[in-house]
Amino acid sequence: MSDSEDGMSSEDEKFRFKPTFDLCELPAEVLKRVKALKNLQFGNIKHEVEYYHEIHKLDLKYKKLYDENNEKRKQIYLGDYEPTEKECEWKDEGDDIVGEIKKLEIEDKKEGNIKGIPNFWLTVFQNANETLLNGMFEKIDEPIFKHLEDVTISLPEKNIGYIINFHFSANEFFTNTVLTKEYEMKSDIDPEDPLDFDGPEVSQSKGCKIDWKAGKNPTVKVIKQKVKQKGKGKGGQKFVTKQEKRESFFNFFTPPKIPEDPKTEVNEETQGFITEDIHVGLCIQEKLVPRAVLYFTGEAVEDESEFGDISGDEEEDDETEEDD
Repeated sequence: MSDSEDGMSSEDEKFRFKPTFDLCELPAEVLKRVKALKNLQFGNIKHEVEYYHEIHKLDLKYKKLYDENNEKRKQIYLGDYEPTEKECEWKDEGDDIVGEIKKLEIEDKKEGNIKGIPNFWLTVFQNANETLLNGMFEKIDEPIFKHLEDVTISLPEKNIGYIINFHFSANEFFTNTVLTKEYEMKSDIDPEDPLDFDGPEVSQSKGCKIDWKAGKNPTVKVIKQKVKQKGKGKGGQKFVTKQEKRESFFNFFTPPKIPEDPKTEVNEETQGFITEDIHVGLCIQEKLVPRAVLYFTGEAVEDESEFGDISGDEEEDDETEEDD
């Protein structure tokens, strides 16, 4: 027994964690009061369900306002609209406005007219790759993302889920103009376990079929192998081809299936894929699309990196204390 355990006072003993006990051990009148508390808890859960439905109504109301600004954002980075001098007035910390204007004038003379903001979404996804996308975005995806014109979010009227829409210009990789990823969510009370409600949760995610052009699918690696010939047959060398899965952001559109029964056992690897898929989808919806310009400039990444450094320092401090 350690010195700390030997020196434990009776006062400390009182506050040690007490394991779950059998409710049958409670006196009948106490058990009745516990059940009354459960009824109150159930009442709060019903309020919570209604709360999330009200939040969804607010989301739908403000989405129209967000969409108006995001449409203007799209027009600017695609070069369909040139913002006025007034609209361009924004002073960042450390800006030298006069110097920047002169620099832009010199660059304009050198480069000629540049339309919009080239490779806007490509840069956004590159910069957000580690912090939001868990490194899913690969080098092989970059030429395809040069054709990405917009990323929008659709909210169903009744369901609190969401759909992420990736809008592409005509390209040499696939024929689709829009790729979609849908997250269905449930925010209802389970009649079999009504007190288990813990807010909305993703019940299913659905990708879409991508109509890849021949040889352009980045999620598949084609390997060509020689066939070992028997005997002295005539003819040239024969080959067979086989396909292997390759890491690519476009695997995002073929998500793992979430079991309909929450009690179904899922192996650790599959559960990891499900968790990552839900996390990435939520990050795109809540962070990447609303704050796209800050991921383009890298400012959002810097903010999250600073927060991550703080967390890392805390972990190191904890380890140091344990060593002592």
